[in-house]
Amino acid sequence: MPLPAFTASAPFTLGIELELQVVSPPACDLSQDSSRLIAACQGYAARGEIKHDITESMLEIACGVCHHLEEARQQLQRLSDIACACAREHRLAICGGGTHPFQKWQRQQVCDSPRYARHRELFAYLVQQATVFGQHVHIGCANGDDAIWLVHALGRYVPHFIALSASSPWLQGVDTGFASSRLNLFCAFPDNGHAPFSRSWRAFCAIYQRLENTGMVDGIKDLHWDIRPSPHFGTVEVRLMDTPLRLSQALNLAGYIQALACWLLTERPFTPGSQDYLLYAWNRFQACRYGLGGVFTDVRSGEQRPIGKDILETLAHLQRYAKPFGSARSLEAVRRQVTRGDSDALRIRKFMGQSATLSELIREHCRLWELPTQEYG
Repeated sequence: MPLPAFTASAPFTLGIELELQVVSPPACDLSQDSSRLIAACQGYAARGEIKHDITESMLEIACGVCHHLEEARQQLQRLSDIACACAREHRLAICGGGTHPFQKWQRQQVCDSPRYARHRELFAYLVQQATVFGQHVHIGCANGDDAIWLVHALGRYVPHFIALSASSPWLQGVDTGFASSRLNLFCAFPDNGHAPFSRSWRAFCAIYQRLENTGMVDGIKDLHWDIRPSPHFGTVEVRLMDTPLRLSQALNLAGYIQALACWLLTERPFTPGSQDYLLYAWNRFQACRYGLGGVFTDVRSGEQRPIGKDILETLAHLQRYAKPFGSARSLEAVRRQVTRGDSDALRIRKFMGQSATLSELIREHCRLWELPTQEYG
């Protein structure tokens, strides 16, 4: 069927989704009990959702449509508190992080869902390997043309989002050498990477229709691009971040993306073009491998600079656009993080450098996730 019309939404409204790990103390391997835990959470009143993701080791918390970052904080804090309380009642625990450091993908059970069953039939073991955990941020757009423009404009800042959220250096029991190993697991999927370039909603719909006519997709949600339009919600969805170790960090990153989107659509400092994707994969790799210390190469000028420096230069444009959304403190937190060269990936390596076990690492992650967010930013 044709892609539905783009549902207009209030510009720069915010939605945040966080995929969380469900673990079984004291060893803290991934649990296979998320369905039981999610069912227990449903008796509590809260705005937003606590719902399944692809395997039984995952749950997702998602706020409703928010105009202000404080709204998102209150909703996500409440949802997280509910999930953590129910987890304790069921002798489970919740934590962030882009990967679980020692789980075995062979043990993962796909959730009972027709959509996930189709994924299992098509992608086989890749679905189980996708037991990794990410943050998605939705930004409201007034129309489809704005959404398509923003999809491609935000592509230039993909290394920022990866480096600021990187929290998956360990995988299958070893230090991978990457700041974010999570994204590597998606490279085998045929819809990995960036959306094809288009200049309007109409042109994008024509591209989508060709994809659907091949039988490759049944709907826009079958296209797992790093950044994609979500016409049902009237948003652009940024999908490639690791879930941070702390809810406050997730809020800061969402505030950064919201202010960045507002600046881009308001000032339109450059015109996106197909050539922007020539170095997309390389810049993305640099962020995954080295985090804030990776090298960003500007495809237009050829200039190279550390990703951290590029973030600091970008922050100089965003302050006035953050204030209406209450995210000025988040931008300041991002500035401190970059100036210090801090990241969750480095924090994990430092913890493991103290001769800790991987089970102790996960217990520390559970502690970090339960920290209150009143002082986010």
